[in-house]
Amino acid sequence: MKNTLNLLLESKGINKSDFAREIGVTRQTVIRISNGSPPSLEIGLKIANYFQKDVRDIFFISSVKQSARKTKKELA
Repeated sequence: MKNTLNLLLESKGINKSDFAREIGVTRQTVIRISNGSPPSLEIGLKIANYFQKDVRDIFFISSVKQSARKTKKELA
């Protein structure tokens, strides 16, 4: 599963440790997710809520390229 978590964190200027604390997970969990491991539904929703985005704008299947392009354009 692909995601834009690293881009979102960079755009907000927040590091993974602080972000993990904000959403109530470990830094290791954030690292695993940012490296492509799928989050649980609860954690995925917490991440989406934090960034005020639809979960589908953050997480997507790599074969669905349209969603990825849309998200990158929105970050610009």
